[in-house]
Amino acid sequence: MGNTAMERLKNKLRRMTDSAFLKPFLLLNLMLNIGLDWGGFPALAFYMHTILEEVKAPVDPYWMAVILAAFRSVVCVGLSFILIKAPRRKMYLMSGSIVAVALFMQSAFAFLSPYLTDEIMVYARWIPLLAIFIQYLGFGLGWGAIMYMLQGEILPSDMRSFGCGLIGILDNIALFLAVKSIPILISNIGVGGMFSIYCVLVLITLTVGFFVMPETKGMSLEDIEDFYSAMRKKSVMTTDQKSMSE
Repeated sequence: MGNTAMERLKNKLRRMTDSAFLKPFLLLNLMLNIGLDWGGFPALAFYMHTILEEVKAPVDPYWMAVILAAFRSVVCVGLSFILIKAPRRKMYLMSGSIVAVALFMQSAFAFLSPYLTDEIMVYARWIPLLAIFIQYLGFGLGWGAIMYMLQGEILPSDMRSFGCGLIGILDNIALFLAVKSIPILISNIGVGGMFSIYCVLVLITLTVGFFVMPETKGMSLEDIEDFYSAMRKKSVMTTDQKSMSE
């Protein structure tokens, strides 16, 4: 019994270093723990009142929270029918681009608003609110859901439950750090600087996803596992060829 448990543990540790598990695992962590947790959503969820006061938005922050919650519910439910049929990769890259644009809008407004005239500010002060709605539109289009869909698709079947559990633990840690860092970021670099960091991190996630994220729409779980197994074999063959040439 003890030997069996030890063997299982050793097998899990060995499989964790296998590229067939490690590559999708790292990709999912990037998408969730960086792209989402450090993509500005915790800031809006936990510190919307502070952010709207900082940018002097022309709306009551508490009513804005209610309106945004209703908007997000409608968007997520309504767009879920699109996500079922749409290609995962294209929707993820498109929704991430929308989120990045919204974050850039928030950052640009926060930096430029002190230099705008009162006449321009009459209209420009609505930009942060528009950016928030655009950001949650990107969330509903797939930025907030596709990485959860991929967890059940791209992780190897024998490591799926273990990998999802480990991703959940790391997600809680990343979310905790993201939330606790918000007051520090606002006090040191301001709202504009904070949203600039979030925008850069989203762009990094998009760039990596563009090069390594597979399209799983229409593929069976076996086909997806074969995809990563083929990548591993190709990598091993390339390494062997380099060693032989040397």
